[in-house]
Formats: sequence, structure tokens, C-alpha cells
Amino acid sequence: MNKHLQVATLIVSASMAAAAQTSDSRIYRSGNEWIQEVHGSLAAARTIKVVSSAGAIRVQGAQQNKVSYIIRKHVRAGSHVGSEEAARREFDKIRFTAGSGEIAVLRAECEGYSNSYIDFEIQAPAQTAFVVLKTEGGSVSALGLNGRVDVATGGGSINLDQIGGAITAESGGGSVEIGKVGSNVEVSTGSGSIHVDSAGGRIAASSGGGSLRIGYGKAMVLETGAGSIVVHKCDGQLKAETGGGSVEFHEVAGPASIETGGGGIKVWSISGGLRAETGSGPIMATLVRGGSAFTASRLETSVGDIIVFVPDGLGVTIRATVDVARGKGIETDFGNDIKIHTSGEVGPREVFAEGSLNGGGPVVHLHTSTGNIFIRRKGKE
Repeated sequence: MNKHLQVATLIVSASMAAAAQTSDSRIYRSGNEWIQEVHGSLAAARTIKVVSSAGAIRVQGAQQNKVSYIIRKHVRAGSHVGSEEAARREFDKIRFTAGSGEIAVLRAECEGYSNSYIDFEIQAPAQTAFVVLKTEGGSVSALGLNGRVDVATGGGSINLDQIGGAITAESGGGSVEIGKVGSNVEVSTGSGSIHVDSAGGRIAASSGGGSLRIGYGKAMVLETGAGSIVVHKCDGQLKAETGGGSVEFHEVAGPASIETGGGGIKVWSISGGLRAETGSGPIMATLVRGGSAFTASRLETSVGDIIVFVPDGLGVTIRATVDVARGKGIETDFGNDIKIHTSGEVGPREVFAEGSLNGGGPVVHLHTSTGNIFIRRKGKE
């Protein structure tokens, strides 16, 4: 080996060893498990990476200049692991390494996933620029970090809060809870629910079948295979799609697009235009002035009523159609401003209405195959 390369290798090895200072471990039994607990620390780095084949990962940001950790190796007690000596042999099969350079890395690999796993409890400098947490099976949580956080778990839950940078989170099927985030959020789960309290940027959330509950974001793209979607406030453009759940938006400033295979839609305040479609269920929308410029809109349901509230001062043109009406079909608070026409006087019939409100403006299409349409003046909710 080249002499200079040998010297460089020795220096790197020595620095890595110095960076990972580990105290003596202890072994104890708790219930039906043997546990080996190890305390250690690493030099701080711009990036922290934790990778495990099985077990939970918990990271807490703190005002400190090192990475301190506690790892706990778990081995299930049984006929072949009845003594501490037998447990030690099993602990040797859980390989754990830690080292720090440009990246602080903690890594664990377990042989025989069903019999053993390892948990990480880490305290890291809050100012760490990038934290990566990956486990093939176990929950992941991170709290109080100023930088970006990337999380992935094969099936456990995810809990993140007080994160200053962007978040990317993925679970094979667990629920995801996200508190306050200073930037963008991109999150997905195979089947669990997703909750995001607030984000300083864009939110993209996707679940194979769980419900989505979003507090606040600048813009949103939301998708679930079957669950409900609830949004409290969005400052910009919003797109939401569910295979069969209900959808409820409280306050949306930008244009919104909603699609559900079979659930009701409620939009309490929309100022930028709305396109809403459901296979079966009612639609209720309150149009408001301000925010983004109102754009052409369309509300459509195959089976269900449509109720739209229009405020004074918002100029729109209404075009409404009921394919098969059994009652009045279309009712309005705007008198002669909206003209209503029917294809007959009695029995099932088509009903059509058109008119300009507050001087006219972008067209609002309203369509139901079987149901009623109500065009109300805002203030009569």
C-alpha cells in the first residue's frame, strides 16, 4: 500500500474512533426481552444519518455541539435465550456502528427480524442542516430541528414537529402526524391517516386509504384512496382527490379542484374559483370576495343537491342544470336576475337556469343529474 495512503487511512480511522466515544453497556431483562443498552456520542456534523433494519428511531434537537445517543438492542427471551450468556450471543448478531466525519452515521443491522430489533434515542444539535432517518420496520419521530428532515419506515408510524426545514416522510402503512414545519411537506403512507398542523410552504400528502387532515399551508395537493379530506386554511392553489370519502374545506384563497368517487363536498369559503365533482353526494360552496381573482367554476354531482352562496359585489354568471327534477329543481334568492326554464310542468323534467349576478363575470356551472340546485344570497347560510 502507498505510504501516504496508509498514513491517511490511519488518520481517518483514529478520528472516527475518537468521534464515537461509547461508555460501557449494560444488559438487563425486562419482561420477555433481554436488553443491551449502550450510551455514546459523536462529533457534530452538517448531516446526521440513521439507518436500521428493525426498530424505532427517536431524535430530539437540543442546544449542544455533539450528537449523543442511547441504543437499546432487544432480543426476545425464549427456550434458546434463557440466560444472559445466551442473550449476549444474540446481541452479537445485531451489528451496530457509529462514526462521524462530514456525515454522522449510526447504522444497525439485525439478523432474524422476528427475534431481535434495535431502538435509537438520539439528541442532536438543533442547528443540524440535514437529518435522514430510515428503518425497515419501526416508528420514527423527530422534534425541534432547524434543518431539513427525510424519514422513511417500512410500516411504522411517523411523528414530526417543530421542524424548520422541508420534510419528506414515507411509511409503508402507518399513520403520520406532523406538527409545525417551516417549509414544504411531502408525505405519503400506504394506508394510514395523515395529519399536518401547519407548513410554511407547499403540502403534498398521499395515502392509500386513510383520512387526510390539514391545518394550514401555502398550496396543497392531497390524495387518498378512500378516506375523508379536511382542510382548514390554504393560501393558494389546492387540489384534492379521494376515491370515496367526504371533502371539507374551511378557507381557500386560491383556485381549488376537488374530486371524490362518492361523498359530500363542503367548501365554507372560496375566493379563487372552484371545480368540484362527486359521484354521489351533496355539494355546498360559499363564494367570497378577496384573495385570488375568481375564476370559472364547475360544481357537479350525479346524485345530490347543490347549494351555492354568492355575496354582494362578486360578479359571476350562473348556468345551472338539473337533468331529472321532481320538485322545483332550481331555487334562487336573486329573483329576475336568474331566469329559470323547465321542459314541462309536471313529472320528472329537465330544469335550466341562467343569469348574471352583480354585473356578471366568470361562469359558474352547476349540474346535478338527480337532485335540486339552490342559489342563495350570502348571509342566508
